[in-house]
Parts: sequence; C-alpha cells; structure tokens
Amino acid sequence: MEIEELKQVLTTQQELYRFLSNIITLGPKKELLDHFRVVYSELLKEEADDDNLVKGIITIQKALIEKNLASCEAVLNREYTRLFIGPGKPPVSPYPSIYISDEPKPKLMDESTIEVRKQYLDNNIVMANMNSVPDDFLGAELEYIYYLTVKSLESIEKSESEELGALLQKQKSFIKNHLMTWIAKFVQNLLDSTTEDFFRGFALLLIGLVESHLLILQESAEVYSSAH
Repeated sequence: MEIEELKQVLTTQQELYRFLSNIITLGPKKELLDHFRVVYSELLKEEADDDNLVKGIITIQKALIEKNLASCEAVLNREYTRLFIGPGKPPVSPYPSIYISDEPKPKLMDESTIEVRKQYLDNNIVMANMNSVPDDFLGAELEYIYYLTVKSLESIEKSESEELGALLQKQKSFIKNHLMTWIAKFVQNLLDSTTEDFFRGFALLLIGLVESHLLILQESAEVYSSAH
C-alpha cells in the first residue's frame, strides 16, 4: 500500500475508533450522533455486500436518519444502560476477561488485564481512572488503537518511516494477539442482546473495522518495518 493511500485509510480508521470508543465509554450522546450522521451520510448510497464495516455504518445511519436526535439520544441511552451497565447483571460485558477466561466465574482483573496495562505503559499511557476501571475495558482498548493510529499519521507527516513501522507493528500485535481473541464473541453477544439498529450497527462496524485494520496492518507493518 502506497504511503498516501495508507494515510487516507488510517485517517478514516482513527475517526471510527474514536467514535466507537466514545460511544462505549460515554453512551450515545447527541453530539456524537450528529457528527456521525453528517460525516458518513454519503455511505447511505453504497451497497454493503458482505463488508461489515460499510454495513455497520449504513445500519447506524438508517437508525439516525430523519430522527430527532434529542429523542434518539434518550432512547439509545436507555438501551445503552440496559446493555452495558444494569441494574442487575447487564447482558453484554465490555471486558475481554469475561470472554477469554477459562474460569467458571471469570474475574475482571486477570492476567490479560495486566498484559494490556503493560502495553499502555510501554507507550507512556496511564488510564485516568486506572484503579476503578479495568485497563482492558473495550472503550480504553479502542482509545489505545486510536492513539497509535494518530501517532502513525504523525510519523507519516514527519517522514519517519522507522517510527511508522514500529507503530504499525504495535497495532498489529495488539489487534491480532489480544483484540481478535475475544471481539467476535462480544459482537455476537451484542447482536443477540439488542433489537436497536444503532447498536446492531455498532457491533457490525466494530468487527468490520478491526478485521479490515488487521488485514491492512499485516501488509503494511512488514513493508514499512523493512523499508529501513
């Protein structure tokens, strides 16, 4: 992939990672919905085929189109609370340890959580609420990939090919060795637990983005790591 094409792809990806991270962390706030509806309006004309990323964007757009976003926000935040917060045990956990643990009663803080924290610290990232929310909270993991993608774009702007190669390798390693081990189960759980098109679109966009990003990284990380 040529550098300009990679730049365009990373720019789109970092925007989508930030959107997904904000939604799972903050809930479907009106300003997030409004921004998404404006930025991706043209994709309503596209044919999704089997592309989950495009299908996810279209599904979200159809859930928002011609809607009063204030009313939409209220409805979607009720569903967000039901899905991820409770009361009681929520049907969808945004923590990977629930999906990858072999324990009968998985713990939120386990070895995988500590490994994720190490990766954050290696990049001088410390979660603001580190002691109250596990480091492998989905919103934090998506924000971490967003951060690495932003730094990759900065490396392209500065023509720092060695730094770019290292950043792409970090993204590839994190997605392949961690995120991909559980994200499909999370997505299926979410699809099974909601009838709201917005959250169904969220699930499709998430899996489509992660899978397409990994494919690009498997090609580009090698190219730019061996370019020096």
